[in-house]
Amino acid sequence: MALSHDEFVALLTSSQRRICGFICTLVVDLTDAEEVLQETNLTLWQQADRFEPGTDFVAWACRVAHFKVLKWRDARKRQRAHFDDDVLDVIASEAIEEQRMHGQLAAERYELRRLALAACLDELSDRNRNALMLRYNGKHSLTSIGAELGRTANAVSQLLHRIRSALRECMDRRLAETAP
Repeated sequence: MALSHDEFVALLTSSQRRICGFICTLVVDLTDAEEVLQETNLTLWQQADRFEPGTDFVAWACRVAHFKVLKWRDARKRQRAHFDDDVLDVIASEAIEEQRMHGQLAAERYELRRLALAACLDELSDRNRNALMLRYNGKHSLTSIGAELGRTANAVSQLLHRIRSALRECMDRRLAETAP
């Protein structure tokens, strides 16, 4: 027996944070994650009759989201750095299992970590933020980043290590501040 329209809408809306948290584990950029979430919601709505009442709605929705992430990645393969499909599958499986085990708590943790990272990135100097963007968004080599910044590849490697350490410390501090 299928869910009524109202029951499906209630499940979908109450699960948005958890589905978004799952997508954010696979898609780093929030704008891209929101785009994937919208595509996922559309597909969930179109396939509402395939959901079996009494089963785990979030797990079903996250499986749909996983396929949407794969499709999104294929469409953007040449634009950005990304995990290979095997790594993405492992992350997705672990995230789905964590969603099942910890539910809302997991989605809240993902959201807190995402917000902490965004705030910490905002605290970086323009030069350090630019170095990170060149390395991770632009997928430039250490040598090409060094040429742009007037440094050696080794100096860029050390700079990126220091930036990542600073981000980790900043996130740890921010997350500790928000802990109950």
